[in-house]
Amino acid sequence: MHRHAGDVFDRARVRRAAGIAGAATVVSVVALSALEARFGWAGTGLVRSVVAIAFLALGVGLLVFGCVPTRRPLDPAATINGRPVRVDLRFAARPTTKRYLRRRAVPVAPEDRDAVLADTMLLRRGLIALIGRAGPLLGGGVAAAVACVVAGWAQWFPLLWVAGYALSLPGYLADLGRTERARRAALDAPEPATTD
Repeated sequence: MHRHAGDVFDRARVRRAAGIAGAATVVSVVALSALEARFGWAGTGLVRSVVAIAFLALGVGLLVFGCVPTRRPLDPAATINGRPVRVDLRFAARPTTKRYLRRRAVPVAPEDRDAVLADTMLLRRGLIALIGRAGPLLGGGVAAAVACVVAGWAQWFPLLWVAGYALSLPGYLADLGRTERARRAALDAPEPATTD
């Protein structure tokens, strides 16, 4: 995944997102510290307050980073009737390709080789973008949940909600692995015979 991240994410946009997230984190620390000094929301004790503020500010920074666009525009841009569109992961693969993305590996038929190669590149791009956005968002949710636990005002529902979303990340990684496996199988498949 790391090897292909440069194809999906724009370095300048990632730096911009990191700068905005860093600024949001600093502002959060200042605001949360002022609120703690005034209202004592983070619980009793200096250490507990500092830990709660640090985790909540980290959560805010990660959430902001996940919300700022970092993807590189498609080149060439995908368009329908002249308007740019974003490829949806559910529709990026044709039905002939989807059978090679199942749990069990299937050898790629020569007539499906080109379709699998084209579709898996789109799927890989979409999955890397999804993981790149979901990772910081889930990390922000986990950090906020830890801050709530430390502050002593945690509820079970938000923690279960964050855990439920966190469990989807391994599924995305598994889909990325299956996509790469299908792409390699397509590269190993013989080219379709040409008819004169």
